[in-house]
Amino acid sequence: MEIQIYGMRLERELSDGERELLMGCLPYARYQRLSRSRESKQNQAMCAYGLLRYALGEQYGLEELPEIVIGREGKPAFRERPDIQFNLSHTSGAVLCVLHDHPVGVDIEQEREAARTMLQYYRMEDQGDFWRMWVRREATAKCQGRGIAALPHWDSALEAGVDCRPLELFPGYFAAVATPEREAAAACHVVTLERLVEALAFACPRERLV
Repeated sequence: MEIQIYGMRLERELSDGERELLMGCLPYARYQRLSRSRESKQNQAMCAYGLLRYALGEQYGLEELPEIVIGREGKPAFRERPDIQFNLSHTSGAVLCVLHDHPVGVDIEQEREAARTMLQYYRMEDQGDFWRMWVRREATAKCQGRGIAALPHWDSALEAGVDCRPLELFPGYFAAVATPEREAAAACHVVTLERLVEALAFACPRERLV
């Protein structure tokens, strides 16, 4: 199977109706956690799960989000659908979702000034080089089911057996996708917020919000 990569920009605030719709698409555990987060983080995460729901409908014809379980290192998976591997990432103004039939990881970061202490720690001077390194390592760690705690103690051996590719979906963002399937082709799909909301309008249960 091709790696299916879905991306979306968040270039405006969500309306109250859009927030209600997207909140209704969240897994219950994620909904509970997000209720304690600031609104911008809520919007990013809600759109990421909405994009996952959209992608599963397009690629597998699924009308419901399968039950999600969390592994020891925090990697999410579908309990009853091990044939579908997925990963999500979001940053200010953009979200990514990736589907594959093998382990997969994805990361996206908005281009911004990294802290001088971070550049010194990783012995890097160029901001772009730093973010390209960061998304590559995070996507690789997520593919392997490791937490981001692995990043500060990185060893080249951690990249063995994983093919990590840069993604150039949106100007001003760095992104990467990782999988052990080195020969897998990839297909990219850019979805607008309006298209996502339209597609989900009649699909997501709202009983969690009552």
